[in-house]
Amino acid sequence: MPEKQRYTLPTKAGDQRQLGELTGAACATLVAEIAERHAGPVVLIAPDMQNALRLHDEIRQFTDQMVMNLADWETLPYDSFSPHQEIISSRLSTLYQLPSMQRGVLIVPVNTLMQRVCPHSYLHGHALVMKKGQRLSRDALRAQLDSAGYRHVDQVMEHGEYATRGALLDLFPMGSEQPYRLDFFDDEIDSLRLFDADTQRTLEEVEAINLLPAHEFPTDKAAIELFRSQWRDTFEVKRDAEHIYQQVSKGTLPAGIEYWQPLFFSEPLPPLFSYFPANTLVVNTGSLETSAERFQADTLARFENRGVDPMRPLLPPEALWLRVDELFSELKRWPRLQLKTDHLPEKAANTNLGFQKLPDLAIQAQQKAPLDALRKFLESFSGPVIFSVESEGRREALGELLARIKIAPKRILRLDEAQDAGRYLMIGAAEHGFIDTQRNLALICESDLLGER
Repeated sequence: MPEKQRYTLPTKAGDQRQLGELTGAACATLVAEIAERHAGPVVLIAPDMQNALRLHDEIRQFTDQMVMNLADWETLPYDSFSPHQEIISSRLSTLYQLPSMQRGVLIVPVNTLMQRVCPHSYLHGHALVMKKGQRLSRDALRAQLDSAGYRHVDQVMEHGEYATRGALLDLFPMGSEQPYRLDFFDDEIDSLRLFDADTQRTLEEVEAINLLPAHEFPTDKAAIELFRSQWRDTFEVKRDAEHIYQQVSKGTLPAGIEYWQPLFFSEPLPPLFSYFPANTLVVNTGSLETSAERFQADTLARFENRGVDPMRPLLPPEALWLRVDELFSELKRWPRLQLKTDHLPEKAANTNLGFQKLPDLAIQAQQKAPLDALRKFLESFSGPVIFSVESEGRREALGELLARIKIAPKRILRLDEAQDAGRYLMIGAAEHGFIDTQRNLALICESDLLGER
């Protein structure tokens, strides 16, 4: 890549810049480049979850920096069922790491960004580190697990569960990829090992584990009493056993309890922005305002439609989500870069980067020369061309196709390895390629040749 940078990153709170003429995977390559340049974390706001997942996979192709998503609950506002335990586990892990994140990219859909979250003090106050050799009685640990919302089961299979038998305690912590088996000798942790939840077979030993709470809200006696008190201040109490108030009072968490999460805390839920490190750069794609207004309207409509059930009275949307005006007030506190597909008007804060769509390079299987369009493009293009495929198997298949027109691309891991007029190949998830006219470089993806996957 040229040493001279072709755009300037915003550095001060409220400083906004726009980059235009982005197409295909250009957005992903650019965010990867920004993550390499910026001395801090990059928060990328996507218009929806589908785009967030696509960008996550594409950006990982172009950078070695950490790239992660903040998982969405995958429920509609005020749904009467709870997010899957794996989703809660992923969210808790990301939220726990975020304040200390030094570099990398966090991708967040607009609606997830607007959702209020548990206070950071709750997560850190309820996290527990357990180490080999630590003095800790099994009874004390069981009490802590119960207080943190973990479920006592016969056999541990999913996040948020624990089981005991003899000197062993099996545990699947939230935020962990695998469960652990603790072997006690009296009141001391004698060993900590991973185990396979399917086979229950013990695996390798570890030195320590980090235990996060089982929910995004506290469930101990004090929290339940606070819930009861705030419910009485907000709603009518009914004696029906299925009433939300009665279920929580008995220590049962009904499906969809997450939409009453604010009642478990003494202060209003903070925005996700409260977790961002001070040197965070915010980047967004698509029309942020349009996506935010659509989500706000949908949420209000669901509140009005579903708020008529006396068994499930609802908290107002502003208790659970930021309003659009609050969202943009929060955004003003950070430097922000907006990525656009269109050509931008000439202004000091705007930079057009000159990415163009590829010509039609689709392989015409029915023609005598099915690769003719690609061959002509390669003959006429004077810069490096990188082919992108999704797997080793697809690499071999593409290699056989390219051999027909006497092209043998060299395998590379990063875009900046492509030089001169060479022909190269990368493995990754990029869906659509581009021509970078300023750097005279072309990226051709599998779908550009073979159609949508």
